[in-house]
Amino acid sequence: MSKPAMCLIAVLLVAVPASAQEHMKQIWITQADSGEVLQGRLVELSSASLALLTRDNQRIEIPMDRVLRIETRGDSLKNGAAIGAAILGGLVLASCASWGGGGQCVAAAAVDAGLGALVGAGVDALNGGRTAIYKRAAASPAPRANVLGGETRTAASIGFRIRF
Repeated sequence: MSKPAMCLIAVLLVAVPASAQEHMKQIWITQADSGEVLQGRLVELSSASLALLTRDNQRIEIPMDRVLRIETRGDSLKNGAAIGAAILGGLVLASCASWGGGGQCVAAAAVDAGLGALVGAGVDALNGGRTAIYKRAAASPAPRANVLGGETRTAASIGFRIRF
């Protein structure tokens, strides 16, 4: 069994509480070759493929090597609340620091952080996003070769990603 398939199975089994488990969870599948997104309910999952039931009750089998991404409905409101609290609370603390405020600034920052958390959670709730439960690892690009004075050198690279 491949590592991505094992991870997918583990995520799908752990992510949904057993007591309130839906029989067929709604998912969106992005196909690797075409980029087409299929929507439906997960019917069957194995290490080699998954089965999807579309809205018109058509069963579609998709090999796992053709799956680029699997998403499900729902997003935690915690990240929106944290971002809102950090922004509003941080702005108040920054403005108080420039004025040389004391204990009143801490109280104002706490109140504004709470208000920011409510606003951030509200914006996140309106987003109604989907959460990725599986992403196929991208293939690493071949290293570039530099030729200097007849000598071939392989260039190293590094990358990073910031997500909120």
